[in-house]
Amino acid sequence: MLSAQSMAVTYVAWPTSTTVAAADQASTFGENLSGLFYQPAAASNPAVLWAVQNSPSKLYSLTWNGSNYVKNTNNSWASGKTLRYPNGSGAPDAEGVTMAELNSPALYVASERDGSGSSRLSILRYDTSAAGTTLKASNEWNLTADLPKVDSNAGLEAITWVPDSYLQASQFTDENTRLPYDPANYPSHGTGLFFVGLEANGQIYAYALNQSGSSYVRIASFVSGQSQVMDLAFDRDNNILWAACDNNCSGKTTLLSVDTAVGSPTKGKFVVRKGYNRPGSMSNMNNEGIAIAPESECINKLKTFIWADDGEDNNHALRRGTISCGPLF
Repeated sequence: MLSAQSMAVTYVAWPTSTTVAAADQASTFGENLSGLFYQPAAASNPAVLWAVQNSPSKLYSLTWNGSNYVKNTNNSWASGKTLRYPNGSGAPDAEGVTMAELNSPALYVASERDGSGSSRLSILRYDTSAAGTTLKASNEWNLTADLPKVDSNAGLEAITWVPDSYLQASQFTDENTRLPYDPANYPSHGTGLFFVGLEANGQIYAYALNQSGSSYVRIASFVSGQSQVMDLAFDRDNNILWAACDNNCSGKTTLLSVDTAVGSPTKGKFVVRKGYNRPGSMSNMNNEGIAIAPESECINKLKTFIWADDGEDNNHALRRGTISCGPLF
């Protein structure tokens, strides 16, 4: 398999000219805000921007007030909620966040190490409807033994969820069977696979997680097209997997999808379709998180795109711009 470094990707200009602007009140989060996930509005509930911070280990529920993303004040969310392992202890180094079914309170966090600094490459599930200012994980899938041994600060940085419906329709290859992925082979895995990104090598790994326990099966692995990957986001409207790198890659992103071309040597595998340079109005910041609004929020063929800056440059950790609606390749 080609390494991320050897894959030739042509990067083009960001497709919109919207000025990227700060989207939080100054000095709201401090440093270490990392992964993002955008949960669309549903019924009477407004859209929520979920954000994780790795130090301190926290999850934030944010809403848009017309000028900034601000902390939700309901159900003890005013200062964010502290994250713990299933036994109620520890401080997961929370780097990425995602949801599966959008009508479920379950939220999944990717962590690269525990509070002691030891490598612990895990996916943790939390119930966002739980009361109190601390959330104890209901499940942990510790992937450490299945992934390359890496420095404790170069582990899992990214996570997203991809529905079975897309994977089946595109005949995504299960590397265990070398046949098109069949969800029936993985009982209790839910309705999709979890994709995680490893900072150290830029690789993306797809897993079926047993939702009733802590077991898992790796379904596939593939390159992101970049030497490192800091966040992943799956555009469920256009079936595009986004992989983002930080200032180490000048803020570039790659866009991937499953190759469905008959006779192609990569048929059934995720391949890089396009690469974007960061928007021209945004400097080379330590952006470790991205989130994308749904097509239902498109205005003049544009929808919101959000970045999380781990370094809180100029006292702001969130920035907001736009991306074009519709297919991008």
